[in-house]
Amino acid sequence: MLILGIETSGLEGSVALRSNGACLGERQLNRVGRRHAQSLVLEINELLNAHSFSPQDVHIVAVSRGPGSFTGLRVGMTCAKTFAYATRCRYLAVDTFLAVANNAPDSVDRLFVIEDAQRDELFAGEYVRDGSRHWKQASPIRIISVDEFCRMRTDCDVVTGPGVLKIDAGIHRSSWLIDESFRLARASVIAQIASIQMISDSSGIDSADEDFWRSSPFYLRLSAAEEKRVASDKRDSSDGK
Repeated sequence: MLILGIETSGLEGSVALRSNGACLGERQLNRVGRRHAQSLVLEINELLNAHSFSPQDVHIVAVSRGPGSFTGLRVGMTCAKTFAYATRCRYLAVDTFLAVANNAPDSVDRLFVIEDAQRDELFAGEYVRDGSRHWKQASPIRIISVDEFCRMRTDCDVVTGPGVLKIDAGIHRSSWLIDESFRLARASVIAQIASIQMISDSSGIDSADEDFWRSSPFYLRLSAAEEKRVASDKRDSSDGK
């Protein structure tokens, strides 16, 4: 089973191929200006060619669905949906924070994944290992202020994710933080999670995450531009009364 993984939730996007339980290769996307849209299709094509595959050889395309960059997630998911539609392969949207949790060392059984939500806030999710040593979400991802998140933590808590950079300077507790090499989601891990979820009868996959017509990025809040549009629409509606 050949799986194509796509990760565009942050600044350092990537694509990867996985087959028969092993990662065949992974390629980084152009990080200058977050130009995922310019390099994503090219990198996928070159990755497939490097391993003598065509798009039609892919059985599953798995893509990171967020939380993360508004633009990056849209680019990655649009690419994955188009790929699945064109090749008729299976599609799966994967929790970005779950991919980050999967980077953790074997000694860690519980952790918090955080991402910068702007406005002195964080996206935060708690993850634990199950009986099979697979990571699963322990509580819904939510938006929380940086101050509140830090106040709730103890010295025993393990915290990881891109949002670590937002709190690192203020908390002065390096014991909370996983090494920076583990903080980012990677396409190879997205593909690995897809391989586990697709063969597990108890994976708990949301049906929308397998349907590219219904699947959508996981944002938790509107983008700044969308919030301005909503506010403008409300003003126009009020003025029209």
